Amino acid sequence: MSLLAWIDFDQADRDRTRRIMDLFGQEDSRDELGLGSVRDALADLMFPSTSTIQTRLRYMLFVPWIYQMAGQQAGTAAVRQTLARGLEFRLIEALINGGETQNVIGREARETLKRLPSDVYWAGLYTIGIRRFQGSRNACFEASPREARSLWASGLPSAPEGFLEDLDSSVAFALTPDEAGFIRDRLTHQAPTSLLTLLAREKTAPDCDMIWKHPRRSDWPRDITIIVKHAHRFSDLMHGASLLYNLMLCEKAATMKGGDGSTWHDRGENYALLLDKWAQSLNISQLLDWDLFELWDLSRDTIHKVKPQTCRFIETWRDIVVRTNGLVANNTEARALIKDREMRLKGGKSRFRNDGALMRWSGASGTAPLNYRWQPVVSNHVKDLVDAG
Repeated sequence: MSLLAWIDFDQADRDRTRRIMDLFGQEDSRDELGLGSVRDALADLMFPSTSTIQTRLRYMLFVPWIYQMAGQQAGTAAVRQTLARGLEFRLIEALINGGETQNVIGREARETLKRLPSDVYWAGLYTIGIRRFQGSRNACFEASPREARSLWASGLPSAPEGFLEDLDSSVAFALTPDEAGFIRDRLTHQAPTSLLTLLAREKTAPDCDMIWKHPRRSDWPRDITIIVKHAHRFSDLMHGASLLYNLMLCEKAATMKGGDGSTWHDRGENYALLLDKWAQSLNISQLLDWDLFELWDLSRDTIHKVKPQTCRFIETWRDIVVRTNGLVANNTEARALIKDREMRLKGGKSRFRNDGALMRWSGASGTAPLNYRWQPVVSNHVKDLVDAG
């Protein structure tokens, strides 16, 4: 049984732990090879204030409006906290009443919802300066009603008339032009050189599955282009490592089950085909010229610490891929590197040494290329701003 203990970390540590837990819930995004620090550093550099479980941008306003309403309530902090919690549940019904059918946090869980919108957006609100108060959500309610408004950025647009006043209230995700302008101003102030801020000023929102396929990429400033190139190369390079990891586990599981006709055997053949396609798609010359030390330097500008062991793993994997032209499926050195990395990270819970853990495995871990929150989160946010005008 795994145990994730809560220690009395500061708010930044709690936010970082939340992000890790969010990824545990996404089978295809699991970080089995310890690449999360680099992935999250690049995502934060491009798209500050976002996270994998955000859905729509207007939650960046719903939350402060709710906390302002609750904060003005006389009485104890507990009274204000209870009121805010009730309003967050009322928001679910209000969005559904407003005709929203997708991206409503809690639409299925309703009253059993565990991650309230305020929890999902709390760190992002601070990153772009909408939340001025540095503490936790609970500590926020210690402020007196007179202090409640000062916890939030000046210029915060007012809530729509009748917002969550009763059970029949309705509201939608569409931003007003003033609300969009406020969020653009916050981004410009707090993250003036980020890609997200640049995209927030665009008049259109192209539909592309990866940010490096954006049709106006050639017009972006050099600093942004450098970061996106690193993100593109890192995604391409490490996708192969994840596919090889999945292939090796399927082979081990197939051997345990015996015979060539098992589901594990079929999965292994599929991963072998995907590895061949990945190798054919690689641009080896770009990997050869790639300055990884520049990537490590960029990561130091974020809250994510890329450990020396992680750097060595990625550098060694890059060298093997370049030397073999991506033909790693049967390469002894590549297989040893992947196995050693997973065993060092997981210890006794490694699927290479723990048969029970292997049999509990779903058969797919981290098989999708990294997209750094671009789809669907950031793409949705940009569309919300563009639609508002």
